[in-house]
Amino acid sequence: MKQIIPLAKFPIIATNRVEEAEYRLSKSITDLQITRVHDRRRFQLEMNAVNFGRTSLFYNRFGTETKMKTGLDIGYAIFVTGAGVPSMFYVDSEPYLISPQKSAIVAPAKQVQVERPRNSKLIFLRVSMTDLWDHLQKLTARHHRGDLVFERKVNIIKGSGAMLKGLMSHLTNNLSPEGSMMKIPSLRKSFDDMLMTMMLSLPNNKRDQLYVDGSSKIAPGVVHKAEEYMRANLKEPINITELIQICHCSRSVLFSTFRNFRGYTPMEFLTEQRLHNAREQILKSDNASIASIALDCGFVSPNWFTKVYRKRFGESPSATLRKRR
Repeated sequence: MKQIIPLAKFPIIATNRVEEAEYRLSKSITDLQITRVHDRRRFQLEMNAVNFGRTSLFYNRFGTETKMKTGLDIGYAIFVTGAGVPSMFYVDSEPYLISPQKSAIVAPAKQVQVERPRNSKLIFLRVSMTDLWDHLQKLTARHHRGDLVFERKVNIIKGSGAMLKGLMSHLTNNLSPEGSMMKIPSLRKSFDDMLMTMMLSLPNNKRDQLYVDGSSKIAPGVVHKAEEYMRANLKEPINITELIQICHCSRSVLFSTFRNFRGYTPMEFLTEQRLHNAREQILKSDNASIASIALDCGFVSPNWFTKVYRKRFGESPSATLRKRR
């Protein structure tokens, strides 16, 4: 019986050159360094990948024993499952065995070391933490505070982990560029949304919010209108008077509605959205300065931006930029 190669119709690279493999892995998944190859003459990397929009699926195989290290604290959640002989991931020094029966979320993390044995095969699901956060707020119809923190180990024998692995297996084994699943935009978006939702259903500190029935407390139009306006104008100066005019309500109605249905003020929501936008730009930026990013995200004062950024993310904007570089 012929073996099915995941995402075979979406090839990225097939190479026996270590330097080329390191470059392509860094460009496609995350920055990394290949630290040891058991036999360079037999080295081989095969990698396939497909992108749905906010989510990406990767498959790769190493032909010989290979060790790598990387810092993954760059704003992604990366779920890894095995498709062959077991591989070992050391995430912030904690060991995680990845096999067809064992999976883990290995990022974000400060450092990851990877030991790939000969002919090891892995499948990755990568999602931006910012996109996950936005999707969580969309699903729960509310703004959340704090960070989204996943449990590292994922049970793929039963529950949400098994469902996610099953969906990934179906997609990686059946997708083709010519097929209707990739050509119909609405269907492609449906898979993108489904992968995001199933990722959020894995054990994390916000998962319980997905099971809360918010139907009895649906936010009124004034909240939705204000939030939509602020999201669309993050770069522009926005004040309460402007929101009152947009929403056609009084100041007291605006604040009481946000307090009752959201638990925060309009300006707290605006600051949070701007901070996440700024962090995403910093993580993706190669040349832009912190000051220019802050201004582009609606922060007039660089000092104020640094202060609220550090309070929100536990580090300065420059520290985030150093990680990216």
